[in-house]
Amino acid sequence: MKRMKLIKQQDEKDCGIACLAMILNYYKTEVPINKLREYSGTDKQGTYALGLKRCIEKFDFDCKAIQADANVWKETELTLPLVAHVLVDQKYFHYVVIYNVQGDLLHIADPGKGVSKLTIKEFSEQWTGVLLLMNPNKHYQPSVERVKNIGSYLPILLKQKGIVLNIILVSLLITLFGVISSYYFQGIIDYFVPNNIISTFNVISVGFIFMYVFQVFFEYVRGYLLIILGQRMSISIVLSYFKHVLKLPMSFFSTRKSGEIISRFLDANKIIDALASAILSIFLDVGMVIAIGVTLFIQNRELFLIALGTIPFYFLSIVTFVKTFDQLNEEEMIASATVNSSIIESLKGMETIKTYNGEEKVYDRVEQQFIKLMKKSFKNTNLNNLQQAIKHAIQLISTVLILWVGSYYVMDGKISLGQLITFNALLVFFTEPLQNIINLQTKIQTAQVANRRINEIFHIEPEKREETTIKNIDNTIFLRDITMKNVSFSYGMKEPVLKDISMSISAGEKVAIVGMSGSGKSTLAKLLVHFYTPTEGEILYQKVNMLDMNPDLLRDHVTYVSQESFFFHGTILENLLFGLSNNVSFDRIIEVCDTVQLLEFINQQPLRFDMIVEEGASNLSGGQKQRLALARALLKDANILLLDEATSGLDTLLEHKIIESLNKLSNKTILFIAHHLSIAKLSDKILVMDKGRLVEQGTHEKLRYQGGIYQKFWEIDS
Repeated sequence: MKRMKLIKQQDEKDCGIACLAMILNYYKTEVPINKLREYSGTDKQGTYALGLKRCIEKFDFDCKAIQADANVWKETELTLPLVAHVLVDQKYFHYVVIYNVQGDLLHIADPGKGVSKLTIKEFSEQWTGVLLLMNPNKHYQPSVERVKNIGSYLPILLKQKGIVLNIILVSLLITLFGVISSYYFQGIIDYFVPNNIISTFNVISVGFIFMYVFQVFFEYVRGYLLIILGQRMSISIVLSYFKHVLKLPMSFFSTRKSGEIISRFLDANKIIDALASAILSIFLDVGMVIAIGVTLFIQNRELFLIALGTIPFYFLSIVTFVKTFDQLNEEEMIASATVNSSIIESLKGMETIKTYNGEEKVYDRVEQQFIKLMKKSFKNTNLNNLQQAIKHAIQLISTVLILWVGSYYVMDGKISLGQLITFNALLVFFTEPLQNIINLQTKIQTAQVANRRINEIFHIEPEKREETTIKNIDNTIFLRDITMKNVSFSYGMKEPVLKDISMSISAGEKVAIVGMSGSGKSTLAKLLVHFYTPTEGEILYQKVNMLDMNPDLLRDHVTYVSQESFFFHGTILENLLFGLSNNVSFDRIIEVCDTVQLLEFINQQPLRFDMIVEEGASNLSGGQKQRLALARALLKDANILLLDEATSGLDTLLEHKIIESLNKLSNKTILFIAHHLSIAKLSDKILVMDKGRLVEQGTHEKLRYQGGIYQKFWEIDS
């Protein structure tokens, strides 16, 4: 059986799809990880076996999930490679690939730990008994779809060609000064001191002082230019990544942890470092090795051959570490993403942590993850340290050999002592650029791993696809009816959250959606604003399918307000005007703030609308934040408002006043996802959700005595 290519998981929950990637690669198909995530329904909890089965079947594979025992490994017709489900350390579930069975020994490709061999007994201690057997069917055709490689960033470097050329020019001058200084030592030893030529020696020495001053100056200039180059590349790569992330659909954010997304920013720095080093090595170090190599050959070919004889040892020291570096870089980046996610999660939940005195527990969890990261980082750094030590040893041995042999040449009168010293000094300008070229391997390897991770995100299609939308849609469609026809929706491969929803909402109607927690109310609202796409059915604004609209257009006219809205550090006025494309008069701002009962609070502040809202509006109460969010939504002046328990933090009296004011807005269609049935009572229509289905609809008077779920809610609430 041919050897299995190991593909490491990029994020904490990617083990299942990494296993599929290995099996597809085994059959000569390459697919980006992000596409496998999408097909398998991988989310923050990982991947279900059903998701893996459905994913691999999309590539014309037959897949069968079975529950087996240890006797299965003795089957002579067992389909390999296969995916096995294991429980690691009795803590978390994981997927691995079994690609060969030799007697009692299983060959395992673990996307988290690498390739290993375990006995059947050892493996059975962690195996859950679940296997996914898969092999291509008669329709299968190999295909290759790769993400962009690190070379895709070269155009960014070419845009900075002016700075790059200046860096190369300055570096050449610095090297030239260094080469000239080598001959200065030869002149002292062979000419000036033996012949006692003081006056000329003084003039030349003063000249070299000035030359060294210029050399230091040029070294500063080169460092300055490198900083500028690095920053400009950071702007191009990091900001383009952030811009791309902002355009991705909500499904991307709901299936990935924040730390996994943020860790890519750190990955970008590794790419920038490698590209800057590569460009200098290609244009400068290669030229230096050739030029100084020719000079050394002319000086003394025997000594130069000794120097050349060390090059194979340098390359051997690289090849030995290539695979290990690749594995350690991947593991370190995954561990870093895990730590980032835990820290971000902890900071977001600090109130709950304090409430339950959970500081120590949170600290212990982050400490374990951080220690794991430090161990990965230590292995990586220590391996690099070992490699550098080997390279340094080769260099020192080479220097000793050259001085050893060269000393015999001096004693035999073949060369002068000054020539030997100069040759040794020039050798530095040969070995340093040579080592720069060789050391590029480590940086390029790290950058390639980082590139795979960041370009997997770049490969995900943005939400806004102009070519798939109908242009010049009449905005008046948002002043008409909203219709849902047989709409169903599920997150990934999970059970449907919404099941066969059909309903119609008239223009200007005020509709309350009620139901138990988890009944699908919020999901329904998020579908209407196209945060997610229905699994089945269609959503129509007038008669135009939501999928035919540009999301920008849709969200200009349909505004979703959640229970916990986003606020940034800035003034109240800046937060009110956030994201508004239209010019809003101050009179309109006053009017809207009065409508949502926020004006009195603002007038009580010394700075009024210039009061600073802290990060996350931590200096505002829950009710104040919700009123601020409502005011912002009204200032946007959208035709349709989706209020997802947007008044749940208000007292009953205040909530009643705001709902009455909103109901008077005859030109707006409003959907209230209501926690309090008093809101439902004031609405034109009530939709009752239960376990993902629309089970009742009608007015309060109709549903109140119908003997259904709404009546039970009303009796409990009152």
